[in-house]
Amino acid sequence: MPFTTGAADEPAVAPGRPGTSTRPGWPRTVPPAGWPRTEDEALAEQDRLRGRFVRGAGPGRVATVAGLDVAYHEDGERLAAAVVVLDAADLTVRDSVVVRGTAAFPYVPGLFAFREIPALLEALDRLTVRPDVLVCDGHGLAHPRRFGLACHLGVLSGLPAYGVGKTPLIGTWEPPGPARGARSDLVDGVRSSGRCCGRRTG
Repeated sequence: MPFTTGAADEPAVAPGRPGTSTRPGWPRTVPPAGWPRTEDEALAEQDRLRGRFVRGAGPGRVATVAGLDVAYHEDGERLAAAVVVLDAADLTVRDSVVVRGTAAFPYVPGLFAFREIPALLEALDRLTVRPDVLVCDGHGLAHPRRFGLACHLGVLSGLPAYGVGKTPLIGTWEPPGPARGARSDLVDGVRSSGRCCGRRTG
């Protein structure tokens, strides 16, 4: 059975649903009611959701892991949001969903999640296997406003979420060693905001 995204205490944002596209054959993501339309509204919503963020060690036992990513058309508007759920024991694919749509917000540094969250939530909502953990292509706490896409998606879905960013946005770090699994702290001021990990050897 599909599961419904949103924390149990407050279903803050319902998944967006595709509507009629201005481009034949390509659905347009309709942001949910109340979705921010301006930078000021997005900043206020980000501040509100940050208050619901809980930092923790994550679940003790993980049976399934979902990887999430969004790919864009060259026009910068059309997108495809993908979720793949893997069995944590043997990495076999348990479920996968791809949702086509459009960006739900203009590009504004620090507010990138507002472009992608509706499509990602819809993809999560279409899954038949509920993942224990989300691994997102985007930042979590290592974000200029300490609330990147992974934090945002974790709060709205009610699932533990980890951000894996390719380009550091804040902080300093020492290069990790060359071995697989090597890592070093990403430090923002006096606080650790995450880890820098080396690529797999070979």
